[in-house]
Amino acid sequence: MHSGCLERGLHGTSRLETMGSCQASHMKAADSSAPGWLKTWVGTCHRLAGLSSWTARVHLSLCRWLAGRISPFRRRQLLNSLGQVRWPAGALQPAAVCLGADTWVRLQPHNGEFDFEAVLGGVLGYEPEVFAFLDARVRDYDAIVEIGANVGVFTVYFSSQLSRARAGGRVYAFEPSDVASRRLRSNLGLNHAENVSAFQAAVGDRSGFEWFFEPNGHLTNGSLLASFAGKFSSDIRKAPCLMVSAGQLTELLGTHRRILIKIDVEGYEAPLLEALAPLIQAKSPDILLEVLPEFDDAINAVAGRVAAHYDYFQITPAGLVQCARIQAGASRDCFLSPARTTATQSARS
Repeated sequence: MHSGCLERGLHGTSRLETMGSCQASHMKAADSSAPGWLKTWVGTCHRLAGLSSWTARVHLSLCRWLAGRISPFRRRQLLNSLGQVRWPAGALQPAAVCLGADTWVRLQPHNGEFDFEAVLGGVLGYEPEVFAFLDARVRDYDAIVEIGANVGVFTVYFSSQLSRARAGGRVYAFEPSDVASRRLRSNLGLNHAENVSAFQAAVGDRSGFEWFFEPNGHLTNGSLLASFAGKFSSDIRKAPCLMVSAGQLTELLGTHRRILIKIDVEGYEAPLLEALAPLIQAKSPDILLEVLPEFDDAINAVAGRVAAHYDYFQITPAGLVQCARIQAGASRDCFLSPARTTATQSARS
């Protein structure tokens, strides 16, 4: 098996920085370019405004207005400076943000979390290459299963897209974290997402209870694997969560035929793919999979058994790149789709 990649289709998109380490570094660079006196003055204004919920709401409303009238570079500076303040309860209000090319949704920002970027409204610089990829095909599906929905950024996007596509399109969102699940439901309510069924549960090889591990201060890195959660903090909250078997998921999907399964489960990808084997054989869904470098060997070992009839692609700023094996790229997101020909299967044999 070789690991060379063949470029294929969907070109022309550019990657904006996400709220992860890449964007954080850009924000620091933007912040360092401002004069010291200006950073001090702006920071003082933010801190004084943050002394009460009322003044904070007024101040943040003015910042949203300003953000729509300045350059992206200055917007990053503004966002970075706002992120230095712990805003009081009630100050952070839901805001309209754009995901992908033209999907407008409402999100609730939170202090210190990746969704804080929503505080300024406008275009959300979160996984832009994935949203660009989805824009081109998401309305082809009549069901989308999101395993690891977190606070629901993709969930509300899927809901909006399917509501504009075909009657009967439905989203099934699974999130085991108590905090993330509450925020997911809040965002669904903000967007009147009536075509979403949300479950506070994990998906695995059996139904019952399982331990879920959440590193303190890292809401997006909760995992069914204690070793993974431990990479982010020594302060781990261990709590039981409900697990739904993949067999029950097959029943839930019923007569749906055009299915996308999005998987973001923080190291649990290989066991989950193994559990999904009967569903993959029965329904041949497309799969959008986050791949972390330390887990790609395990993922490929399972995919070789349960998804041997699939083509593998990386999602890149330039579009889809077909690969002989599933591997983490710059964006960490891969797309698996049933092969249209036997060429790929022959190449792997």
